[in-house]
Amino acid sequence: MAALIDTREEIIADELGVTLAQAKRITQYADDLARRNQAETLAKVIALLLSGKNLPVMVHSLAIAFGLDELNGAHSQSEIARQLGVTRALVSHYVIGWRDILAGGIGAFDCTKFRKQNSSREIYRDKAKSETITHKKNEYKRVSELQTNHH
Repeated sequence: MAALIDTREEIIADELGVTLAQAKRITQYADDLARRNQAETLAKVIALLLSGKNLPVMVHSLAIAFGLDELNGAHSQSEIARQLGVTRALVSHYVIGWRDILAGGIGAFDCTKFRKQNSSREIYRDKAKSETITHKKNEYKRVSELQTNHH
């Protein structure tokens, strides 16, 4: 409710216990820092695009990370992959990479229209480390070693 009545500086002054002049300097600093971070992020994106080996996939996956994929009439990562003649896994790989760059280390940027939430990556990573998977890998290794030693 306060946001509807108070200015940004007044809210910061109240929450941080500072004067309005100090709050104004804080908001200016925060705005400058945000612009600097945006410029650094854009520089990373441009550098990667200029040095990339598969520009069409990189650009389409960047659009997906931004949530702009429907501008091309695409309905899924699989559809985009088919159009480009690559695997869906490659498109997904780039989308996740772009999302990590765009997020700048925070979860505030997480467009999930054509992909899972970033928080689900931990769940999949944990599943890949489950006891069942570990047991299967160890068993496969043991059988391979037996076959190698047997020959």
